[in-house]
Amino acid sequence: MVTKHLTDDEVQQYAVDKPNCEKRIAEHIHLCEECRSKVEVYQLLITGIKQQPQPAFDFDLSASILQLLPAQKTKTANDSLLIWSIIFTGISLTGGGLYFFRNYFKYFFEGIETILGFLIVVTALTVLVGLYIDMHKKYREEMKVLDLG
Repeated sequence: MVTKHLTDDEVQQYAVDKPNCEKRIAEHIHLCEECRSKVEVYQLLITGIKQQPQPAFDFDLSASILQLLPAQKTKTANDSLLIWSIIFTGISLTGGGLYFFRNYFKYFFEGIETILGFLIVVTALTVLVGLYIDMHKKYREEMKVLDLG
């Protein structure tokens, strides 16, 4: 006598794909009347579903959905003037600061080897450019989100 019945998933697997089913499941269904009746119910259900006609629409579903969506704005934000003005301001402030403090730079780099000074400057500029590029990408993504809304 069988004490533990199969799960619904196992019964459905047997009902759909009997040849590729595990041996223990097939043996259990062969011995258990309750699980065998579940298999018959599932097979009838599957047969009934297959016999139903396919649904057909007398209208274009995709066209009606597209009409409900908001129209996309073709104009994107023109922020190149802002970007160029920020770049110009940054270069002007940096150049002005370098010009104003030009006499003090020779004392700043006096104790540092020349190659080390160049490495520090190149590293600092690389980090600043990387940060600027990352910040600009994030800004563009946020503007795209705002343009869609």
